[in-house]
Amino acid sequence: MNKSIMYAIKLFVICAVATFVLAVTNSATAPVIEDAQKQKELQAFTEVFPGLEETKPVEDTSVLTENIVAVNEAIIGGKTEGYLYSVSSPVGYDGPITFVVGAKTDGTVTGLKVINQTETTGFGAGVAKPEYAAGMQGVTLNQPLKAEGNGGQPDVMPAISGATRTTTAMEKAMNMVVEAHAKLAGSSVQSMQK
Repeated sequence: MNKSIMYAIKLFVICAVATFVLAVTNSATAPVIEDAQKQKELQAFTEVFPGLEETKPVEDTSVLTENIVAVNEAIIGGKTEGYLYSVSSPVGYDGPITFVVGAKTDGTVTGLKVINQTETTGFGAGVAKPEYAAGMQGVTLNQPLKAEGNGGQPDVMPAISGATRTTTAMEKAMNMVVEAHAKLAGSSVQSMQK
């Protein structure tokens, strides 16, 4: 055999072994990573819906989209008191923003918690700060939302100064939540999707 065929065989064997090792490692760590993500989400549920006792997925899966990845009933005292929306926003400055937002059945937002984001440090990353979540207090999911100032009004959610892409991504995502909530409540809202 000439040397180039020997090198090709050796390279093939090395690549096959490396692929096998990576596959085994992935199969061992993927469940651990998935479980950690679920635990993070469950913790976020209790943070965004005070008094939460249990959750269960909503029966109406028509509310699920590419961006509204899960909706759970928020149950307190055996009664559905609201909903927990797991959302992956349209792309912000550097990728989607994953968050959970809680809302009572009447549409009042009970809280927002960012699970994962890769926005610009000092600007868009402000979406994960408590001040941003505080700006969601007073917001309702009964009408299209706009992002302005510090938010905190029924139809006004917080904007992030100097982070237009992040603000736009969150505004679009929250308006998707408004539409999903309207479906669950059996009402309708004018779409703000562009």
